[in-house]
Amino acid sequence: MTEHSMRPPPAGPASRRAVDTRFSPQWGRALLAAVLVVAGSAVAGVAAGLVWAAVAPRVQYQMYTLNPPTAYATNPETSSFIAADGWYCFIALAGGALLGLLAYLFAIRRYGPLPMAGVILGSIAAAYAAEWLGHQASGGPGFNHLLATSRPGTYLYAPISLGSPGALAFWPLAAAAMAGGIELVAVMRSRRQEPSGPVTMPGMDSFMTGPYPPAPPDWGETDAGQGGDGGHPVRWPDPGRPGGSSQAGPPGSGYSGSG
Repeated sequence: MTEHSMRPPPAGPASRRAVDTRFSPQWGRALLAAVLVVAGSAVAGVAAGLVWAAVAPRVQYQMYTLNPPTAYATNPETSSFIAADGWYCFIALAGGALLGLLAYLFAIRRYGPLPMAGVILGSIAAAYAAEWLGHQASGGPGFNHLLATSRPGTYLYAPISLGSPGALAFWPLAAAAMAGGIELVAVMRSRRQEPSGPVTMPGMDSFMTGPYPPAPPDWGETDAGQGGDGGHPVRWPDPGRPGGSSQAGPPGSGYSGSG
């Protein structure tokens, strides 16, 4: 190993620029924007949970007996069992799209990928927050107590719950689709607005610039004006004759040479 390989890299302007780029304040602002996006998404999930508890229909039950506590749905064919999931999906799509739009306008278009990752994480947090708070706000904690203490014949309303866990994915899907779609449209529009100049083929910069051999002489021309004696054919060396004799015209043309 030579001594040159042990030397540290020079601390010139290029190395200072690399350090400034790596630890620039832009990264700190981007990280702060991502944290704010996650926090705002969680707050949006709390609000969505309250909305879900207010608008989603609840299944009505009637107490049958207390030993053990048993209740039956008054309308077994009611659509309230799946309506709660439908309302959750609608709220998730609207809330996720709103999160993606606001995050792009205030964070993603300025700071890039970190806020985009914050949108994904925040929308996932919003999905679980909305599910949990919607169940709690619709009477989830005290429902078992009511079921155990109510008299037979009493009507009860069950708290809403998410029957399909796959509905949680609507939050991050809507948020990512909104933010990513806006970014895609912006990139395509900027590319269309760029001036389209002529494209230079590889190697064309050196075409017709190097030395090239002269063009072959025309067989019909004479040596007039080129050092000859005026109108006589150009003399070509005959490789088949000794002494470098020449013949008139190109080889094989039929002219007889002079010694």
